[in-house]
Amino acid sequence: MLKIHAFRYRYVILATTVAVFSLGLSADPNQNARKTDVLPISARVTRLFTETKTICVGRFLIDVPQKSEVVYGPTSLPWPISAYPGKGDSIDMIVAERLSELAEEKDWATGPLADEDSSVGKMVKGAVPYQKIIFGVSKESGRIYRIDSYIKVNNDLFIQKANPISSRKDETVGELNAIAASLRSRAELEIPTQPGVCIEAGFVSDPNISDHEALNIGVRLSEFPDVHLAVSVTKKDVLVESDALEPRLRQAEEIASRSANPTWYSHIRTLRRGRRVIGRWHGFEMLARKPAQAEEGESHEFVFVSQGEPKNSLLPVLEIEFHTGVEGNRIGGMKPSVSDDEAVAIWDKLTSSIRVRPTDGQ
Repeated sequence: MLKIHAFRYRYVILATTVAVFSLGLSADPNQNARKTDVLPISARVTRLFTETKTICVGRFLIDVPQKSEVVYGPTSLPWPISAYPGKGDSIDMIVAERLSELAEEKDWATGPLADEDSSVGKMVKGAVPYQKIIFGVSKESGRIYRIDSYIKVNNDLFIQKANPISSRKDETVGELNAIAASLRSRAELEIPTQPGVCIEAGFVSDPNISDHEALNIGVRLSEFPDVHLAVSVTKKDVLVESDALEPRLRQAEEIASRSANPTWYSHIRTLRRGRRVIGRWHGFEMLARKPAQAEEGESHEFVFVSQGEPKNSLLPVLEIEFHTGVEGNRIGGMKPSVSDDEAVAIWDKLTSSIRVRPTDGQ
């Protein structure tokens, strides 16, 4: 269940306003802009990072404590792709289940998908051995394909799903085949040296087929189970102004200033706020401790966002979130197990280790 739910709160937080982006009301935004003087690190945090492991996500690396649980979230290259480690021998059964659904889906087809020469209901071989492609109909529209690419690689199974319109069907199949041909299995701690993208249980050598790459991981600290980190990297072909964190904070503060519950906001403690550079990423961060509410206990809430550079695989949009007090994937479900200084120290150790994965020739 962790794989499904680990990122649920992450998208709610980044997409909404008052719940998170009003974190700075109790302090002058400038007074904590970059308090980066080294704080004494507690013995607990020192022990936490005595042994670490390096995790590859996308084109990047991050060092996390050895006993951490790392969970890969949604991945798109450019279409969503999911890994099922050790499930390669289940491909025929899973394909059969999908084929059994097609009779009903044919009734949904409209427009070009309902024509006699439509591919709906068909299965074809992919570009590589042990790859099968099935054509169905999207639940959202009878005029849009659902194309599933099933790829067995050694003992692992990968499934990539696409939803193109009829006119993009052949182009999309080409994209799915390109990913399948570039995909290989990868051990959890293997760090490839060639250009490409690390996904869960796999590695895709550079396909160069799209301006869109999106990868996510979640990190849960075994020593402090309520402490979670989420990292997202998204390559985009244009600069999206709404990605920036600072304007959203200002907007939320304006909303919060008119809130019917100003007392709660006044007790939010800003630990740090301002611009920050992580590796090559120039961005903005907000670190705060939120007081308890009626249905949510106190917790730390840290966010960093960099807009990166459009069409640059090595400088994508970077979004990082850090939470304490998480229990059962619910923020504020328990009392934070770390102090303010410990939370900031853990955040800085984790985030400062994020870097581009070196490749041959670099």
